[in-house]
This record gives sequence, C-alpha cells and structure tokens, in this order.
Amino acid sequence: MNVLPGDTSRSFQATRQVAEPTTGSAVRSEGPLGIYAVNLDRSPDRWATIQRHFGNLPWPLYRTPALDARRDPDAVLAERGQTIVLPPDGVGWNPYRYRIFGLVEEACLVGHTRAWRQFLASGHDRGLIMEDDAEPYGDFEEAVQALLSGGPAVDIVKLEGTPTARAASRLAIPIRPLGPKNMLVRSLRPRSGGAAYILTRHAAEHLLKAIGRLPMPVDDFLWSQGTHGLNIAHVSPWLIMQSGAVSTMVSGRAPNRHVKRRDPLHLFGQAAKRFGLRLSLWWNAMQGRPWTLLSARPARWLPEGYPRNETAAPAAKD
Repeated sequence: MNVLPGDTSRSFQATRQVAEPTTGSAVRSEGPLGIYAVNLDRSPDRWATIQRHFGNLPWPLYRTPALDARRDPDAVLAERGQTIVLPPDGVGWNPYRYRIFGLVEEACLVGHTRAWRQFLASGHDRGLIMEDDAEPYGDFEEAVQALLSGGPAVDIVKLEGTPTARAASRLAIPIRPLGPKNMLVRSLRPRSGGAAYILTRHAAEHLLKAIGRLPMPVDDFLWSQGTHGLNIAHVSPWLIMQSGAVSTMVSGRAPNRHVKRRDPLHLFGQAAKRFGLRLSLWWNAMQGRPWTLLSARPARWLPEGYPRNETAAPAAKD
C-alpha cells in the first residue's frame, strides 16, 4: 500500500488498518523495498512528517503501530513474554550496558520486532525499518537505489547513528560506492543507533530468533554482530538522522541510567561480554580476512550541513 501525503487523519487511520503484524496468509506485494515506520497512535504529527519525507519515494511506505509503555504496559510485556523483575519498571539487566533495561526500551524493541514481522508478511525483498523521528539527508534516494541495484545484499545496512562532537569520522573498511557522495563500509567502531536500517528477509527471520527475550535495546542489538551473527554494513555518511524532536522515551528511561549493579562478578561478566562482542564486530568488518585492515580509511558519518549539537537525537545518546 502506497501512502501519499494528504489528509493526515484519514491517511493515519487507513494505514493503521493494514499495519498490524501478521503471521498468517496476507496479500503479498512485490518489490525490491518496503519502508516501515514505527509510530505510536498518540503521535499522528510524527506520522504526517514521515509521510512528507518518505511518501513520494519509489517504494511503498507502511505504518507499524507501536505499543505504548505509558498507556498499556501489560501489552508491551506480553509481546515477548516479559515481566517486571526490577520494580518499578525494570525488565532486566542490559547485558551490554552497565544499567537496567527498562519498560520503555522494551516497548521500542517490540516496535521493531513488529516491523520485522510486517516486512516478512509482505513480498518485498528488503525492508527499510525506521523510527518516526527519522529525517533523510543528502542524496538519500540515489544512494538507496545504488544499494538495491548493485552487489550482493548485505544482511543489515545501517543508515543512521548517533552524532558525537568528538569525532566526525571513524575507521572503516570500504565496500563499494553508493553514488558520488556515499560509500558502503564495514565499520571498526560504529555508533549506536536504530532509527533507520535496511535488512533482508533472511536477516529479519534471524533477528526474530536471536532476540528471544534478551533485555537489550534495539540500538545496541543491531550493531553488536556477536548477538545475532549477521553481516553488518554502514552507509558513510549517514543518509538518515533523527530529527531532534523530544523523544517519547526520555522521561521513562532517564531514571534507569543511574541504577547500576556494581558487584564484582557481574562487572567482570559484562566486561568479558563487551570484549567478545567487540571482537566479533571487528571480525565481521574484516570478513575473516585480517589483511583487509590495510584498506581501512576514516569514514565520515555526519551528513554535510548536519547541525552538530547536543540536542540532536536525544533518545539514542548514551
């Protein structure tokens, strides 16, 4: 279903009817790419903005209704069979960060799993999964066309990351150009972020199996190759950034940032796990060929003209 700009309320209601994740038989639409935007029912303004940015592209745009941790926490927990184990809203301990994995992070994650299932119920070859504050930058359409038409499909291609004032570029191994201004690369030191990425059908199926009930934010899960074993690449510079709108997650996640386990055994276990994930990430970047490090070059991340300030992407900052 193509979603075109028009009356916001009518488009919002119509898309909501077709966007529920399904596992049974469905009307299959063919095409190289479908775009899936995860959006809360209480944020029609964000959906209208997504329509404006992405509704006139050559690929169909779909809305994936998100679950609302504020209004229906039980539905959020039921999606993956989770429970609150660390009251008032801790679902578990994040195995990558030294902090609690909260209910709002669970809600964000299951929004993505719903989009993966929705994509698999379609006939599209690849799915572009986005959060509803995604904003295209640079030669977005041209670079995505080049990604779809050239070379073998990479399992996950990240189009976005969180900005930093300390480094405009990071070391990466180039794969191939995507038009005159962008490059497909394998990063040796990626930035976290899950606001926009393209994945194959194999990747979506595998991610759904790998995530299980793991209490890990989708941002970290996607780029941590050791958690799912899929091949990951990045577009340099990024084609999508978060708009800087006030996050729907900030108020719910902020208290958990300061509640941390400090017992030595847990700290040692997490340090070992982080080191293992980093090694797997480097091995993925090298594709098992250490000599490819000789071709590593600094890859620019921030799009030209992007405002480098601390108000951008508040939901994804560490």
